[in-house]
This record gives sequence, structure tokens and C-alpha cells, in this order.
Amino acid sequence: MSSKQMNEVYWLRIIACLSVVLIHAASRVLADYSVAGDERVVYRTLQVMLLYGTPMFILISTMVMTHAYKDDIPKGFLKRRMKYILIPYFVMATFYAGDKYYRFHWTFTEFAREVLYNFTGQWHGYFILIIFQFYLIHLLFVKYIKKFKPTYVLMVSFLISIGYWLSLYFHFIDYVAHSSYLTLFFSRIVFVGWLFYYVVAYYCGRHYERFVKWLNQHGKLILIGVMASFGFVQYIYHSGILMRVTSARFDLIPYTILLFFFLFLFVSKRKQVPQWVASFSGYSFGIYLLHPFVQTVVSRRFPFNETTELSYLMVQFVAGVLIPIFLINLISQLPIGEFVVGKVPKKKVIGETKWPKVA
Repeated sequence: MSSKQMNEVYWLRIIACLSVVLIHAASRVLADYSVAGDERVVYRTLQVMLLYGTPMFILISTMVMTHAYKDDIPKGFLKRRMKYILIPYFVMATFYAGDKYYRFHWTFTEFAREVLYNFTGQWHGYFILIIFQFYLIHLLFVKYIKKFKPTYVLMVSFLISIGYWLSLYFHFIDYVAHSSYLTLFFSRIVFVGWLFYYVVAYYCGRHYERFVKWLNQHGKLILIGVMASFGFVQYIYHSGILMRVTSARFDLIPYTILLFFFLFLFVSKRKQVPQWVASFSGYSFGIYLLHPFVQTVVSRRFPFNETTELSYLMVQFVAGVLIPIFLINLISQLPIGEFVVGKVPKKKVIGETKWPKVA
């Protein structure tokens, strides 16, 4: 196991988490207000810009794993992740199905069907299933990848991921005999489309010091790449080529990875990580799980007629961050709290914090 800790991941977890919360806050604005014209274009542009959030979690998780476990996997590796990541996934998937059962007055059969759909990734927590596939793949990958040149592995995985999304959206999804909605949700949890993220993060984590040195040598080029790839993503969306607001997009791969590089370089300049950053980062998993529920409750209770769309966006964003932290602290006091919201910091966000382990 590597002894050098990557403090950058604390910052990146926060950035990815806040980006996802803001995307869903914008979704609530579009759903709860009659937003049209140029204003709707602005909100969609914001959402597309922030779509890197979910794949960035995949990059962070894989990089941490491959940095810590370069050549072998310790005993209990999967067991620990099943306890504090996979079990909360199933618990919260059931919870969200139960919330719909209560709100929509469903029958038990409808509730059971929704639970099954959620277990197979048809809710916002689907990225956990993707990460777990890479946990399993890493058990084999770490033994054999060293036999191949990184350039070849990167090229092949890039073509596989790009080709998968292109064939899905522009061929397969339009010709299936059943709902394209179900096709989209079931297909996005397959690791193939996310493989390039894993491979990039694998090499970055395994060669962490060389990676940071490379970033410092190519900072300006990376920034240019971020701007160019961002423009490409926006063009693909606003030109009507691919108008699905989802992280499962072929054009998002270069943008997400280059932005990840740039943000990693930026936060690496910080010599120390403030205690509140390490603590807040420890809440990111629970915030990710709980924030849509909170935003739904706010949507049902908020007096829309008394505020503007922008103010409502801020309300939903702040509520989607702070209320989950409060709920996480309450739930974590229960004997089974860690199986609901995962592992959390030992002390409060503000003040002294016992830092959670990165790996």
C-alpha cells in the first residue's frame, strides 16, 4: 500500500459533489418553473457544463484505489466496500422507491418494481454500480496490465468507450423494440462506456509523482484542452446532435478528463488541506445519496410565487448541501448508520476534524 496520501482528492470530491447538487438544483428550476427561451438555454448550458461530476467520482475513486494498491489487493478489500458503499446503495435505492410509493400512492407491486429498477441502476446512485465493477476488474487488471504498454492500453480503452456511446446513441437506442428510456438506464451501468476513465485514473494513481510533475509541465496546454473540449460538448448539445443531459456521453470523456487534470493541478498547489475541507469531503458520499430527496421535499414545500428562478436555484443548491449534512449526522448516530450513509467524519465540518482515510 502506498504511504503517500493524495490530499488533492479531498478538494476534488467536494468539487464533484457540489457540481452534481447544482445540476439537480437546476433540474428542479426547469421542472418547477415555466422556463423558456434564452433563460432555458442558460440553465441547460450550466447543466451540460457540470456533467463532469459523476465521472469525476469514478476518476477519484479509481485513482485512490490504484495509488494505494498498485500491485496487490489486501484481504477485506471488497468486504469493506460492500459494507460501506454497496449496502448503502441498496438501502437508499429502496428508500427512494419507498418515497415514490408514499407520494404517488402506489400499490405494493409498483413499489417492488421500482425497487428492482433502482437496484439495477435506474436512479442517481447508478455510478456506485460502475465503481464496483471497476473494483472487481481491478482484482484482475492489477496483475496483468503491467505486461502491456500504457499507450496501447489507453488507445484501446478510449476507442472502446467512445465507440460504445456512439453506437448506443446513434444506432442501438433508436432501433430497440422496447423503451429507449429503459435502454438508456440499463446500458449506462455497463463498465464498457466508462473504461477509459478507469484506465486513465489507474495510470495517474499508480504513477502519482510522475503524474503531478507532468501536470506542472503541461498546465497551459491542459487549460487550452479544457476550453476546446468544453466548447465541443456545448456544440454537440446545442446543435441538436445529442441533447440528452446525462454524464453517459461520448463527448464528455475528453472534457471530464482534461478538467480533472486541470483541477488536480490547481489544488495540488495547496500545501495543506484545511480541516473543514477534509471533513466536508467525508460527507460527499452521503450528500450525493440524499440531496435529490431533500430537493424534492423543498420543491413540494417552497412558495414559488415569492421568489425568482435564480433565488430558487440557490435555495435548492444550499438545501441540497446543508440539509443532507444534518441528516447524515443524525443517521450516523444510529447503530446501523454507516450502512445507510456510509462512513462519515468523526467530528463536525466546522472545527477540529479527525481526517477520514482516503483509501
